Formats: sequence, structure tokens, C-alpha cells
Amino acid sequence: MKGTWTMPLLLGALSLGGLAAGIFGDGIWDWLCWLGLGIPVAVVTRHVWRQWRVARPS
Repeated sequence: MKGTWTMPLLLGALSLGGLAAGIFGDGIWDWLCWLGLGIPVAVVTRHVWRQWRVARPS
């Protein structure tokens, strides 16, 4: 399970949890929704940013 599938499964689980939290209710559920959907976006953005910086010539 380690290696290739660990991070995609984790990000997918966070996204699914965030979507489910958005359906359940208000208050704390809204915060869980933002976290569940925001963390995967931040991780992917960081990864793309690092790849872009490496590929860009100085």
C-alpha cells in the first residue's frame, strides 16, 4: 500500500470527508468541509508549484 497509492487515497478520503461534512449540517461541519476540501487543494498546489520551480530555467 505504501508508495504510489498512499497520497492519492489520502487526498481522496479527505475530499470525500469534506463533501460529506458539507452535507451534514452547519457550524462545525462547515469548518470540517473547508478543511477536507482545502487540504487536498493546498497539497496539489504546493506540489505543482515545486515542480514548476524546478522545471523553470534560472
